[in-house]
Amino acid sequence: MKTKKNKSAIKTHNRSAYFFLLPWLIGISLFVLYPVFYTIFLSFNSVVSDITGWTNTWIGLTNYETAFFRNTDFTPLVLDFLVLELTYVPTIIIVAFILSMLLNTNIKFRAGFRMIYFFPVVVLSGPVLTQLTESNSTSIIQADSIIIFRMVEQYSRFLADILSGIFSNFAVILWFTGIPIVLFLNGLQKINSQLYEAAQIDGANSWQILWKITIPNMKSTALVVAIYSVVQIAILEINPIYGYIVGNINDNYSTGMGFSASIVLVYSIIVIALVGLAFFVLKDRDKVEYEMGIRERREKQAEKLRKLQFKQNQTIKEYFTDTWSKMKNIIPKKKEVKQHDSETQPNEN
Repeated sequence: MKTKKNKSAIKTHNRSAYFFLLPWLIGISLFVLYPVFYTIFLSFNSVVSDITGWTNTWIGLTNYETAFFRNTDFTPLVLDFLVLELTYVPTIIIVAFILSMLLNTNIKFRAGFRMIYFFPVVVLSGPVLTQLTESNSTSIIQADSIIIFRMVEQYSRFLADILSGIFSNFAVILWFTGIPIVLFLNGLQKINSQLYEAAQIDGANSWQILWKITIPNMKSTALVVAIYSVVQIAILEINPIYGYIVGNINDNYSTGMGFSASIVLVYSIIVIALVGLAFFVLKDRDKVEYEMGIRERREKQAEKLRKLQFKQNQTIKEYFTDTWSKMKNIIPKKKEVKQHDSETQPNEN
């Protein structure tokens, strides 16, 4: 009777949960899933607007061929976007982590410093940041005049261009670190202080504590920061490909919606791939292996318990029958082995 009551209670709770989730499910179906599948459909069509309305003509992969092989602007912008993401995101993670560690110490006016670093996130918006970037107001130093930069330039021009882009737009990177600093501060405050005390008792210095305790415990937070930074850079106008996509949609609204849908879909796939790369690099492999080990041990224990229950439920007759069938399978194998050995022995004659 108790089990039936428990099952009925679980069903009631499940129905209530689905009832509360129903508005969200309707919203995500109408405003997320439907536009995504409709964009995929439009990317394989030539979409034209005329007096009778919208006309869709199936053309297959022509829009994708145009984007990658006939259009001279899209592929270079994709490469610029990848370089921007692969340089900005690691820099944001490192700078935000260093600033969060400094802001987590017991210094005077700590709350004021935290407000200063978070204040640009509240004040500035995407268009404001674009105007500052176009007017070269975000550049702090000219990296071209530094001797170390010239040495790097002699070694690798590509690496020198990356460093120049980072230092030339360092104010933009600091603007992106507002939310990540808050996330890292939250992660640092959740680390158990007894770990630091135990490490200091064992004689560990600050550098060893940083690499053995702080950084391993912050990998999950760094993953969240990386995903947030990738998506944030992708939806702002400082991204070189963002303006091209928006301009293409506005300029070719009546005749080029199919091509616009194809480049939007490719852009979305690239962003999802970057999120997957961040997950692959920053995932906690030790935790995953530990959980897999626990799962394997639980499965072995469950298998042993299953066998034990099966033996307890067997009758004496079933037990002897099962044992005799196993012995009959083993005895012929032994006879076959002896016969094989006798055949392989050389004849004495």
